[in-house]
Amino acid sequence: MTDRLKLDPDLIPAHTTAATTSIARWVEQHYGIQVRHCHLIRRGLNDNYALRSIDGKRYVVRLYSIRPRGDFNVSFEVSLLVHLDAHGVGVAAPVQTANGCTHVLLQFPEGPRAMALFQHAEGSLPDSLEDFELTGNVLGQIHRVAHDYAGPPSRYALNGHHLAGRTLEYLRVYPDLDTELLETYHQRVAQLLDELGHVECELTRVVCHGDTHGFNNHVGTDAAGARRAVFFDFDDAGPGFLAYDLSVLPWSYLTRKVLKEPDALLLDRWAHYLRGYRSGGGEISKADRAALPMFVQLRHLWNMGEGIGRLHHWGTSTMPADWLKKQVDVLAAWKGLELPA
Repeated sequence: MTDRLKLDPDLIPAHTTAATTSIARWVEQHYGIQVRHCHLIRRGLNDNYALRSIDGKRYVVRLYSIRPRGDFNVSFEVSLLVHLDAHGVGVAAPVQTANGCTHVLLQFPEGPRAMALFQHAEGSLPDSLEDFELTGNVLGQIHRVAHDYAGPPSRYALNGHHLAGRTLEYLRVYPDLDTELLETYHQRVAQLLDELGHVECELTRVVCHGDTHGFNNHVGTDAAGARRAVFFDFDDAGPGFLAYDLSVLPWSYLTRKVLKEPDALLLDRWAHYLRGYRSGGGEISKADRAALPMFVQLRHLWNMGEGIGRLHHWGTSTMPADWLKKQVDVLAAWKGLELPA
């Protein structure tokens, strides 16, 4: 019989993926829910697990990753969802722990991580023009109803530093990044933040979902037979600009399709999205409309920062240096983006 290997004292874990059996035990222990099945949905900005209880109910467990932006924002996120759900807005409602807490704090090798439980959002990703109109409608409701939110504050605001300043900080420590490219990004970020500074007093402020790219909501049929949209994953929510929250959908489509200007399908989806947003109580000012190209660029920089800030466990292949060079031209092309609103 061989001796068991001893843990190397030089081992410093960057990120631990918990086994589904551990997740199931923690849910049973902290939420009092008997688990029938649990599986990993994906590892991403956080680790998400699908869970089904023995009585057939479906849930999603989010195990929050340690992120470079700072402490977990889960108390704000869960409290905001409780507020929205209480007002009938379509969101995946959170589930409190057995002792009435918003989340559980668990000790991992890399440090403490939060775990929260949410109701499963029935339906599927928006696809038809009607789906995008329903999606916009619920986003309008979120912005309108969240105006009266008075719970725990967000740990951060979706301002210029959060969207682009942090990205520049992460780029400065990117391995072997060309000095000229870093200076180009420095200038572009400075230009965008200067542009934002000149108009921000005119822009509409809302509690942003923060990640409304079309993959964080489902559209389905409710118990009454009506089609409705349900939003989830508010981990990036916080006070910010309406134009930013609106810009995320076209940014997502432009990025996935590798487009530097909108095509006919995006314009159709965008028109229905905005129609739904207005029918949900949302209002878009002239200044908000004019700021959309700026926020599409800021969104792209934020997304870059989320990847670059995780080089310690995602690696450079997620956003290699050659790709970073190409994004300079993409950002420049989007300065003249036309998004009818």
